[in-house]
Amino acid sequence: MPANAPTLTVSFSNGGAFTAVSADLLLSVEIRRGRQYQNDFLEAGTADVVLNNQSGAFDPSNTSSPWYGILIAGMQVRIQGNSTTIFTGYLENNEVNQGIYPTVSLTFVDGLAQIAKAIAPALATSSFQEAASARATRALDLAEWTGGRSLTGTTVMQKTKQNMSCLEMLEQCANCVGGRFYVSRSGVATLVPLADKFSRPTRLLFSDQGDANSVGYDGIITNPGTDYVYNEAIVFRGPKKEQKTAKFTSSVSTYGLKSKKLDAPILNETSAANLALYAARKDADAVVLAEQIDFTAIGIGALATDMLETELNDLVQVKRLTYDGRNITINCVVEGLAHSITADNWRVSYFTSVVDPYTITI
Repeated sequence: MPANAPTLTVSFSNGGAFTAVSADLLLSVEIRRGRQYQNDFLEAGTADVVLNNQSGAFDPSNTSSPWYGILIAGMQVRIQGNSTTIFTGYLENNEVNQGIYPTVSLTFVDGLAQIAKAIAPALATSSFQEAASARATRALDLAEWTGGRSLTGTTVMQKTKQNMSCLEMLEQCANCVGGRFYVSRSGVATLVPLADKFSRPTRLLFSDQGDANSVGYDGIITNPGTDYVYNEAIVFRGPKKEQKTAKFTSSVSTYGLKSKKLDAPILNETSAANLALYAARKDADAVVLAEQIDFTAIGIGALATDMLETELNDLVQVKRLTYDGRNITINCVVEGLAHSITADNWRVSYFTSVVDPYTITI
């Protein structure tokens, strides 16, 4: 791996202890977690690992290999930088290239892929009026989730007949608490409510002006337009239940009506109305936002720790000198992130949205 970059370790496990792959066999690692845009649905994280296979050790048909019987579908991977876990997942695909330069390409997916495959069976009658955290627990149990859990959310959800994917149930939980569900870099199923945004750490300062303790970015995509403006929110509470709608009229008069619908079966009507108010307000302004920040992990020194520990929903700051001479600072929340690691480089991209200052009790 490149000099002056974090030390990369890829380890495999088939239910027991993790065993590291020799670093000289690592050709490339590509990791992607989270979502690219703030209004995208949940997606499973992926990691593509390419290994030198001249020894044939990573050929799954090689019975004399120490990896024989381990390199199978569902095998766990743990990818670390400087001993900090940045991805945990399970083997989904194994492609062996027996050409002039033998390699093996391993594709891993994180826990969201496992959850997405599970269906919550239909119930004869609506049941389980419960807090969002309890509903999330139910969905994970149905998905036979064996990883860690960190589930927070007291908003009470209506009874359910299920008959949907477990991931859809978890998306409903996240909507009801105005927050987010994700599987963390260390494999913990996590539900966070709206209030969580005020307690997340600010990991990095990105600057194009060489500020102290900042990371210099070499690519940035900003968007001061109206692509992400939504000024009307419709909270769908379920069949035969009253929907709650809110509209931010000053934004409508400026940008026109742009609506979004939330699948949020909240029991209490006041809570549902408050969710609609919040959703109609938080994206109602065409503020300057940083959609994507690109940088290298080489030579960032002690700041590598904060980079490696960055989690979905954490915060970062971007300072930028515009072409017309203005200094602007953008406070961002991390929606997704990607690592592209080879022997020559360690490239990182953060996909971000603006941190909105608004909150409300749901």
